[in-house]
Amino acid sequence: MARTVTVSLNELTDIVDASLRKIGVPEGDVVVVREVLLYAELRGNNQGLVKIPARGVLPRADARPPSFERRMPCVMHIDAHGSSGIATLKRAALEAVALASVHGIGLVAVRDRAGSTGAIGYYAELIAAQGLVAILVGGSPKAVAPAGAVEPMLGTNPLAIGVPAATGPIVLDMATSSMAWYGLIQAQSRGEPIPPGIAFDADGRFTTNPAEALKGAITAFAGHKGAGLALMIEILTGPLIGNSVAGEGGPPSYGEIAIALDPRAFGARTEFEARTAAFLARVKAARRAAGCEEILLPGEGGNRRSAAARVANRIDLDAVLYAQLVELARG
Repeated sequence: MARTVTVSLNELTDIVDASLRKIGVPEGDVVVVREVLLYAELRGNNQGLVKIPARGVLPRADARPPSFERRMPCVMHIDAHGSSGIATLKRAALEAVALASVHGIGLVAVRDRAGSTGAIGYYAELIAAQGLVAILVGGSPKAVAPAGAVEPMLGTNPLAIGVPAATGPIVLDMATSSMAWYGLIQAQSRGEPIPPGIAFDADGRFTTNPAEALKGAITAFAGHKGAGLALMIEILTGPLIGNSVAGEGGPPSYGEIAIALDPRAFGARTEFEARTAAFLARVKAARRAAGCEEILLPGEGGNRRSAAARVANRIDLDAVLYAQLVELARG
């Protein structure tokens, strides 16, 4: 069987919508879930369609509509009550934009959401496209070992920062783990090993078997630096806003913080954009290392890949994943 299949985006959209409905995604969430998952898939990000057969985008069985509380003029808390992580975080990003447009800053905290939020760069781009600076941090199930440990105490805890630019938002989107949880799921589905030094098995030994890694713990990126960043995000998205952390007992709850900053609150917006554009141009023109053909800004490679797929109206999709989606859609 070929490793990939070429699928038109029109066909893929229909398959994704049908498969989301079949696994139980509420009708009102189907479009936004598909939009966020395809954002990642078209960029080559492992936060994409692999989440559908893994049932990683479902609300809890006891989910209730989210509730909203203004704690301060520019701060809002959203209690998702087990609702879709994707739909809730998009609402949080839009609320942060609305608050920032009035107060110069908007901070929205999400607690007790269910299922994955997908690539949080999507929400950073959404905010930055409004001319605002975006900062998002996310909590997640415990899968990462602190530096020096071999058991999972931290989430993969992503960070995204987006800034507006003349050519479109510049977005950094990264997990604080050496590999995202769904990277392990993807490797397991493909029957591929993971790189050495990425994860431990349940006995605390390094493994290249993704199935064994899923029973153990992932390492943080860049050793103690990544682990420290993951730890701080765990505190921000856990105790600070009312979600759980490892060892507390009771049902787990996860959430995010979305922050939008209006450049006008710090000076002239046009000056910010002009200085940013000039700096980005200098970065792109920096003297390159041997073998480097081009210096890419955060997200630039993914932007090009996504744009090319949309122009061609097709994507080369993992064959195993495609078969899984088709089976779900027809089931």
